Parts: sequence; C-alpha cells; structure tokens
Amino acid sequence: MAGPCKNPLYRKCCILGLGLMGGSLGLALRKYNVVQECWGYDHDPRAMLEAREKGAVERTAELPRALKDAELVVLAMPVGQILETLGKLPPYLPEGALVTDLGSTKGEIVREMAKVLPPRLAAIGGHPMAGSEKAGVAAADPLMLQGALYLLTPVKSTSAAALQKMQETVRAVGARPLILGAEEHDRLVALVSHLPQLVAAALVNTLDRGTEEERELLLGLAGSGFKDTTRIAMGEPAVWYDIFATNRAFLKESLQSFRCELDALFADLEGGREKGAKEKLARAASLRRSLLR
Repeated sequence: MAGPCKNPLYRKCCILGLGLMGGSLGLALRKYNVVQECWGYDHDPRAMLEAREKGAVERTAELPRALKDAELVVLAMPVGQILETLGKLPPYLPEGALVTDLGSTKGEIVREMAKVLPPRLAAIGGHPMAGSEKAGVAAADPLMLQGALYLLTPVKSTSAAALQKMQETVRAVGARPLILGAEEHDRLVALVSHLPQLVAAALVNTLDRGTEEERELLLGLAGSGFKDTTRIAMGEPAVWYDIFATNRAFLKESLQSFRCELDALFADLEGGREKGAKEKLARAASLRRSLLR
C-alpha cells in the first residue's frame, strides 16, 4: 500500500478529463499528498461539478486557467480527444511541466507528443492497467491503482530526470511502473486487453439473433460463466472505438492468432482427436491458474 508523500512532488496538477480514470487518479494524488493543488477540466460541466463534490479535484476551470502554472498535466480523455488536445497545451504551461496521459494505446499519442510539445516540456505516455466496466467520476476510486502495473512510454526527448519523477509519481499512488516502447506497448496490450474486449463484444452480440423470444431465452440461460467472460463488454463504446481504431494493426495480428487457436481446437474436436483437444484445454487451464499467483 502507498503511504502519503512527506513532501508533495508537484505544487499544481491539472487533470483533463474527469471520468472514471481521471477521477481515480485525482483522488489518489490527493489522498497520498502527491500534489499540493489538483485542478481539473472536462468538456461536461456536470463532470466538473461531480469531480469537485467527490474530491477528485479541488478546483475546475476552462483550459487556460486550469493549466496555468501546472507542473503535472494528465490527459485522461479518450484517445481521440487526447490527440486533439495535446497541441493546445504549450501556450499555457511553464517550462519543465510534465505532460502525460492515461490512454490505452500509445503509438499515435507518443508520436503526437513528440510533434507538438516543445523541448521545454517533458512528455511521457502512460497507461495504468486498471479500470472498470463502469464509467464516470461517480465510480472513481482512489484505490483503483493499488498494485496495478502502470506502463510508461517515454518520448525520445524525455529526460532521465523526468522519467524518474514520473516513476516516483506512479509508486506514490500505489502502482508499479514498467517502462516500454510505444510499439511494444501496443503489441502486448492488444493481446491482453484489446482482443478480450473485442471478443467479449462479439460473444454478447452472438446472442442477439433469431426471434425476440429466442433471445430472451438465451439471456435467461446465461450463467455466471458467460457473465464473467463478457462483463467487460459493458465498457463505454466511444472509448473502445478509439482504442480499437488507434491499434488496428496489432489488434488484427492478435485476432489472427486467436482465430488460429480456435481453429486448431475445433479441428481436434471435429477430427475426434481427444488427446490433442485435452492438451489444449489443459494448457489453457494451467496458464489461467498462473494469473492467480
């Protein structure tokens, strides 16, 4: 468990995007005394009000005022909005400000950071491997990041000092920093996060066939196994479209690998190869159990 910082790492932080993840990080930054002041901005005035009421941020304002003198800026928006917003930041930020994000893909974001953020600003891509199928700041939790891997993808210009400070920030909120290249990040996360989301959505939609009576019967028959497998399909569609769209190439590779596994298992079943099918099922069971360690 993280403990409060003896001295804050930043005087002022600004979180852009006050939903589940931005709100959770804001709560954690305040809980552990990582920042003296936590400001926020969201295009939805209701989200800004809810964030203040919940304590995720102390103050909210439009971009120029929210960003003024901010030493840490966190873009906690959908990936598309992050890409649109990065270029608007430089005029309002002091020299040495650290700009990071919580986006689930990193290739396009890191390239845009390198393109639009001047050398006087530090830039580091970020992706905490935590979340929920719920949405909105009302579901934010200061403990959401506890024990989670927090992936960091530096830009070429990122200094060692800036990277070290970002790692300190991650540890201060109870997460575990792991440094990856942006391309490696997108390739790996496509397998363990984006492909499962895609499969869960397709699996649920497979039930939406036939007559309404048949569909209702299928939904009634769905037990805990189906519900556990497809829980993540309740995620926000707009957020997941952005993720899929900005990681198409690696998601396609992951989907091809998945199809190969499905085809190989079904070929064993269709051919009556009991040994081969059981070996594949046993390997899957063993790998899945290793996640419990």
